[in-house]
Amino acid sequence: KGSWGTRPCPWPGILQCGGSNLGMGHPPPIPEGYSSVRTDYLNFGEALFADDEGKDVRLRARDGTALAHAAVLRAVSRPFRQMLAGEMAEGRTKTVDLPDASQAELNFFLRLLYTGQVDEGDWGGMAGTPSYSVTVPDDAEPASAALLNGTYTAAGVFRGAPKFLNGSQVLLYRGCDEEAGGPYWKLSWKEDEEDEEDEDDELPDPRLEQLWSSADVSEDIPDHLIGWDFSQRGGTTSAPSTGTWTHDRGVGIWGSPGKHPVAVMRVDNPPLGLLLAALGFAKKYIVEYMVRWLMEATWDRLNAANFEQILATAIHLDIAPLRLRCLRFAEGCGAIRARYESGTITQPLVAFELQAIWPRRESKKRRVF
Repeated sequence: KGSWGTRPCPWPGILQCGGSNLGMGHPPPIPEGYSSVRTDYLNFGEALFADDEGKDVRLRARDGTALAHAAVLRAVSRPFRQMLAGEMAEGRTKTVDLPDASQAELNFFLRLLYTGQVDEGDWGGMAGTPSYSVTVPDDAEPASAALLNGTYTAAGVFRGAPKFLNGSQVLLYRGCDEEAGGPYWKLSWKEDEEDEEDEDDELPDPRLEQLWSSADVSEDIPDHLIGWDFSQRGGTTSAPSTGTWTHDRGVGIWGSPGKHPVAVMRVDNPPLGLLLAALGFAKKYIVEYMVRWLMEATWDRLNAANFEQILATAIHLDIAPLRLRCLRFAEGCGAIRARYESGTITQPLVAFELQAIWPRRESKKRRVF
């Protein structure tokens, strides 16, 4: 684990996670103007965070409860100071209802608040199992790049190896050991039921339904029943090979007519959804220094695949610097402009915001009276 120095520290360079740097092989140099923090100070923050017996405020999320010290919340947030110090219900009951937050989001935020660090155990997926970012070619078919791209997080076990799902329920799994030249790691999208027409009108195999869920699958299922769009030889029993996946190291179908490569990267960083939730919490309760940290961490993660999610959050939270950064990124990104011009931007607020850089022109002439 690491620290953020004696002043607010830029997340991408210093923050460490789960005992190691976020995706870096060696600890980064300390930037000019910052200094290291004694381990004893970090231990104090961790000890305070772990002191559940001394915590006197209950933060009630939609799926559970997180505990905190009133003194800590009052010190960093004026709204919390007002709620917990006066005659408001929160002050009398020492309970704050936060129905828009999950328990995992609160635990992530509170650990960051107390210690300046994150812990992989605070987010979903299997303990100790990283996530993977996948970017496929734009000509991918029949499953599109928009469907296959994204962050794949651990979702159960299959064949003794973790399996992973992205936000579109696309499966990343380890192929059969007996396959010639294998085993291979494979990407497979789940076809819609109306597309799964069979000449014999057979009922769907319930084992396949389990594959595209977070459930463990104990029975083996032949790869030809699961299918795949891209594959790659290598990796380990618990992790796919990372870097560039190429057609010559795959097997069978390659879902890019142009035989373009696929990029697979290990993601040790906290999931983007947690960062955005923490950013929203810090903005709502005016924890200003954390807004800066989390905003910098968010725009460091900005790419074409998560652009809509980040810009929509920036609009919703009314964070002008992040909105501007997203628009500047979009100006130089051909993929985003193509989606905008084809009308495939999924979030109406994002499509409206993009008119600031790409104004829509009237397609019909109007008569003026």
